[in-house]
Amino acid sequence: MSKYVRKFESFKKFRNDQPLNEEFLASIGNFFKNMWGKAVEEIKKIGKNPDEAELKKWIDTNPLNPKDDSYLLKPIMDEFMKKPEANEQDCLDLIKNILDPQVGSLGKQGLQTLYDGILKSFGKEAPTLDIIKYYMETIRNRAIKDYKYAGGPDLKIGTDAKVDDKKIIIDMKDQTHLPEYKKAILAAQQDNKKRKQLAIDWVNKILVVRLDKYLTEIKDEDVDKYLKTVGKEAPEAGPEGGYKPGDSVIYKRGKFDENEWKKLTDEDKKKPGEGKMKELQDKEMIGIKKVKAINGDKVSFEDADFTKTTEDLIGKVEAKAEGQDDLVNTLKDVKTKNPEAIKKLDDIAKIYQEPDKNKDKIAEIEKLLGGAEEGQ
Repeated sequence: MSKYVRKFESFKKFRNDQPLNEEFLASIGNFFKNMWGKAVEEIKKIGKNPDEAELKKWIDTNPLNPKDDSYLLKPIMDEFMKKPEANEQDCLDLIKNILDPQVGSLGKQGLQTLYDGILKSFGKEAPTLDIIKYYMETIRNRAIKDYKYAGGPDLKIGTDAKVDDKKIIIDMKDQTHLPEYKKAILAAQQDNKKRKQLAIDWVNKILVVRLDKYLTEIKDEDVDKYLKTVGKEAPEAGPEGGYKPGDSVIYKRGKFDENEWKKLTDEDKKKPGEGKMKELQDKEMIGIKKVKAINGDKVSFEDADFTKTTEDLIGKVEAKAEGQDDLVNTLKDVKTKNPEAIKKLDDIAKIYQEPDKNKDKIAEIEKLLGGAEEGQ
């Protein structure tokens, strides 16, 4: 990870002579490392070989969702918003820190840890990494082209893409590098506080919205064509988009509001009967029912006489594993009566996270617990 952190020295300069402080470099690097580690675990929950639709949905509701913990632009935007004011250089650097294919959040610096985690978890033969790369690099490359970052070059997906740094022109009168963005922040004239807010608004209200639009416009057949160029086959789609009879699903109702839905975090969605999930149900924005049958794009539910389309389904309600409540209560009890034992239990839990690697240890543990049969 350190080799990627060091690259931040090159991407954030103030007037090209003051390097970004080491504390910020370390915090950004740690953020991506922790964020993408959790993100890979979420992708693994989708399945062993998630299809294009499932991965596209994950990108839309996680890295491109400003309300999600794994929001791709969070560290850069948080740091920018800490500034009391912003000069023209600061504002131009903000876009570089997002779009640059080498050092931006949407570039190698921001995404390499995610790519490494996916490769480790799914293997080089699976198309998962290639699909994620295609989506991420397509939306980045389109933004670079449309907003003329460094002149708007045509960049190829799946390559070590770079722009010509000589075309990153700071002159605000220049129209070859980020002309639309420059025009927006020039409206602040000499007001650095106003300029900072204009830059934030442009990212949040224009760039992020456009990135999301780019994602929705990518077709499965485009992904399939790319996979063939790297010698991979597209994974078979799950039953009707991944849903099947018996699944408890969340569906859109008449008053559904996309913006309100995106405000929910992953933790919110794990609690369907309380908090923000319950609020949206009370407001008739979403409903939760168990799927009875799926015919074409029509979905019927148990104990209901109406149907929805598969496009109306926006997620599954995660079922609790058998014994989960008992485990939670047991751990609470242990923490109260024997807090030192919690660390040992944590070590045991980590062994079960990699069952293939630790099968001998698991066998010994289950033997002691009476969970494994003695040999004949």
